[in-house]
Amino acid sequence: GQMDRFRVAPVTSMELLVGKYIAYAVLSLAVSAIVGVLLVGVLRIPLLGSIGMFIGIIMLLTFASLGFGLLISLVADSERQAVQLSMLMLLASVFFSGFVLPVSDFVQWMRYIAYALPVTHGISALQDLMLRGRVVDTWMLAALLGIGVVLYVGSLLRLRRVIGTAD
Repeated sequence: GQMDRFRVAPVTSMELLVGKYIAYAVLSLAVSAIVGVLLVGVLRIPLLGSIGMFIGIIMLLTFASLGFGLLISLVADSERQAVQLSMLMLLASVFFSGFVLPVSDFVQWMRYIAYALPVTHGISALQDLMLRGRVVDTWMLAALLGIGVVLYVGSLLRLRRVIGTAD
């Protein structure tokens, strides 16, 4: 199927992965822009920080989150398994991100799970920016970038293994 086409395509694994990232990033950023306009314009939720910082946080969050999605698609053996793993990630993101309960209330091992998820850092950074005017814990931005890079490299290595190239 699709992987056979990738094996014979005149592109490297990195080019293929960057193309996937760009395609999904454009879609994700468009949806984020619409949601941001609705939050600030329609629901009147204040944005006390800069719009540039808001966009930057969304871009970092998108980069890291796409890494999880692409890695799931490369690890899964079937579409069904990919959907199941994606649902597991969605549930983990909702329950462990601080969206439902503060991360500080979690036991230590649950905090490790929470801090491994990009959405934990994204929610906290966006709350700080929108409600305080600045990101209080700037390490969260570095964490988003770090998670994104680790997941990108993991996806690249897995893709090379799946399509059988050494580029």
